[in-house]
Order: sequence, then C-alpha cells, then structure tokens
Amino acid sequence: MNADFIRPSDPRWAGFLARVPHDVYHLPEYVACVAEHDGGTPEAFYAESSGAALLAPLVIRDLPATLAAPADWCDAVAPYGYGSPLASSGGNPDALRRCSAAFREAAADRGIVSAFLRMHPLLPLPAEALAPLGEPRPNGQVVYVDLRRSPEELWSETRGNHRTGIKRLRRDGFVALMDEWRLYGEFGPLYRETMRRAEAAGYYFFSDAYFEDLRTRLSDRLHLCTVLAPTGVVAAAGLFFVTDGIVQYHLGATAGEFLSKAPSKLMFDSVRSWAREDGRAVLHLGGGLGGREDSLFHFKAGFSPLRADFHTLRVVLDADKYAALEARAGGRADSDFFPAYRQAPAAAPALQTTALAQGDRPST
Repeated sequence: MNADFIRPSDPRWAGFLARVPHDVYHLPEYVACVAEHDGGTPEAFYAESSGAALLAPLVIRDLPATLAAPADWCDAVAPYGYGSPLASSGGNPDALRRCSAAFREAAADRGIVSAFLRMHPLLPLPAEALAPLGEPRPNGQVVYVDLRRSPEELWSETRGNHRTGIKRLRRDGFVALMDEWRLYGEFGPLYRETMRRAEAAGYYFFSDAYFEDLRTRLSDRLHLCTVLAPTGVVAAAGLFFVTDGIVQYHLGATAGEFLSKAPSKLMFDSVRSWAREDGRAVLHLGGGLGGREDSLFHFKAGFSPLRADFHTLRVVLDADKYAALEARAGGRADSDFFPAYRQAPAAAPALQTTALAQGDRPST
C-alpha cells in the first residue's frame, strides 16, 4: 500500500488524472485557487495498491478559533463544486477498498477530524470505492445536456418558453459572444450585484482577485460568455470550465435592468451550440440551491430533460474529537449541516459546508 497526502506540485497528482476521466474540480490548479481564497491548504489524498488507485482532492482547513481546539486538529472539505474522489480499480475491487480505508486511517493520524466530500454526478464511483468511508447521501439532481445530439434534437428538448425567449432576444438585437476577454473586468462587479440582489451569503461574493487568479491558473480551460444588449452594454455573463470533454457552468450574472428579458437564456443556448461544435461531450448545468428543485433548478431544466443524481459524503474520522468540538460549539446539532461544530447561530450568517455545488446559487 502506498498512501499519502500530496501537494499540487506532486507528479502523482497529474499522473493519476492523465489516466482517469476527471473534471476541472480535480485539477491541482483549481484546488490551489479555491484553497487560496478559502484560507485553506490545497492537498489530495492519494493511495495505490495492487493496480488500484484513489485520489481525493481536498482543502485542509484550520478549525475556527472560537472552538479553541489544539493546533494540530483540522478538517477537510472537497474543493467547491464537484471535487469528488476518483478511483481506478485496475480490476481489483478489494484493493480499491483498501485504498479507501487508508484514507480514513491516514486522515485520522493527520489530525483531520471530519471530511465533507461532494460526489461528481457524471463521474460515479464504484460502490466498493466508498464503502469504508460511509454511505453517500442523496442531495437532489442536476441537469446536463448531451452534446452528441443534433442541433435539432437539442432545440426540440428546450422548453417552449425558453425557445420563445431566445428567439425574442435575438430579434431584439441581443448577441452572445464567447471569450471576449476585454469584457472580463465587468464580470466581477456584475456578479456581485447579482449576489446582492439575491441576498446571498457572504462567501459567494467572490473578489476580483479570485477571478484574476481563476483565469491565471486555469488559462484556456476557463471560458467567458457575454450577452450584450442592443446598446452594447453587458446584459448577462457566465463563466464556464472545459475539462476532459465536460463543459461545466461555474458562475453567472445578470444586470438588474434586463432581468425581465432573461438574457441568460441566450447565454446557455449559445454555450450549448459552441460546446457542441467544439466537439465536447456534455454540458453540466448543475442543480438547484442546496440540491432543491427550486426556481433555479426549473430554469436549468428548461434546457434538457437529462438528470443525474448528486450525493455527498459526510465522514467523521475521529468520533471523540468530533464530539468534543460539538460540545465546544454549544451542541448546535443539525441533521442538514456538516460538520455540526461549524454551524453558526441563526442570526449570524457564516460560510457553511452544505451540499451546494458549482453553479448552484440564487437565480441570476
């Protein structure tokens, strides 16, 4: 058994991804970007045994100072989005189980009290890969588009009111542009305006530094779609990742004055056509807020009838330490919140580790 926590520069990380289907959330560059702006350390657990291998990208976090925990205690979370563990069984399921069990042992030895893992809906793991860690919990569904279908099929699968809205936007002179990076500087302010309008939690107000870092680290894996109004001003915009055949919706924004026209309909339709012509396999739109079938989910569902299940995995690695932290936090247990010791009082909004995933935020 070879098991270790590795940093983004470790060649084993890139070597593993070179032979296993993956998404942007598994890239060391993306994990490093998230960790930089979340105040954590980018790492991955890597294990291999008898031809099987497991890699779990993580952000290792210090515990809140209010818990007065020992300095060598910490916890871990999958990088924001669908940064699930990935596995290659090599035809040896027993070895894969040993790799998974090694994560539990190594993490506990490292002082990691708990780990919150998000599964990738389009890259499911074999059941044996997760058995030693626990039972994944269902957190709703996501919407995705099969880009191998013809343009006519994709258009026919688009909800009627979306088709009407897209045609009206084009008729009125709205245009969608791909990768007009001269407009990138306008995305951050427009996105934060959208979050203020939606009364989103503070965590979602990503800074200009985050957007600059995202483009620097991901380079040509990051794409910008901008919808311009007839006057030339930005009506809506969105960021999309492209990795290993998967096009992933990341963040979106709409100017308040154009909300009634829903210009993001034109954005998604244009990205869908662009990605298909570029030979990509799937466009992943994500789901509703917190995994719910809400208005955001309903909007995304208008672009495709295809669904996939989203799961999370909540792993308590040291039960005694976890209980101690819960007690120090005042025992604010909540079945829908993990880890419970990070739960803030209802009157004090704070960053929460929930099932929220990339693109799953208040409607734009």
